[in-house]
Amino acid sequence: MSTYNPFNLDGKNFLITGAASGIGKATSIVLSKLGARLILVDINEDGLQQTKLECSNDVSLLIVDLANINTIKDKVLSAIPEFGKLHGFVHLAGKPYIAPLKSVSIEKCNDIFSINTLSAIELSKVFTSRNVYVGEKGSIVFVSSVYGVVGSAANVAYAMSKSALHGITKALAIELSSKKIRVNCIAPGFVKTNMLDTSSTMFDINYAETLKKLHPLGVGEPEDIAYSIAYLLSDAAKWVTGSIMNIDGGFTAQ
Repeated sequence: MSTYNPFNLDGKNFLITGAASGIGKATSIVLSKLGARLILVDINEDGLQQTKLECSNDVSLLIVDLANINTIKDKVLSAIPEFGKLHGFVHLAGKPYIAPLKSVSIEKCNDIFSINTLSAIELSKVFTSRNVYVGEKGSIVFVSSVYGVVGSAANVAYAMSKSALHGITKALAIELSSKKIRVNCIAPGFVKTNMLDTSSTMFDINYAETLKKLHPLGVGEPEDIAYSIAYLLSDAAKWVTGSIMNIDGGFTAQ
């Protein structure tokens, strides 16, 4: 008798961006343990190789600079014939940009927007084509930030790029429902990753204590987000679309 598991991903194929580190790496490992086959996408080949070693199922690697929007389609299409069509994708790749308004660079904003947001639209276009999408039970998961929900000083560009994902999520949830594709977004609080470590160097010695106070349940682990992503990709979430899920240890509950 087989074990009942509504989160089982056996026989499902997904593409994961930002898979070389942090939440992307943790998500790849979790999905693989649940039975999914994965295309791991990042610009960091060494990081992808390490993630692959820790995955327990079939994994392919795809080196892509998501800032170069015009290359995404060809890169993804080149991987599909050998790997097989996809049931969905997770867009985790992203860059922070902390700067007060008077210092904000429009050029830098464009760079952040390309990676964090415009690539999400392009990936969606590519995924929904008949050459890529398996045709049923599709699921797209975007990963934004609590700063797409609440305000934060010196964060206008990053907040712009992440809050835009919320609008994209709701619009695509309606548009793609006829294709049997669900579209959802997770807005994480602060999670223990290299990106968090890099950001912390820009603040004073009390930064760690400040972060803890922002999260009633403490700062998160990458797996906390990975488990939520696994749920949204699974059939357990078959009636969930257009949702923005705050997975933030209570950050936005205050």
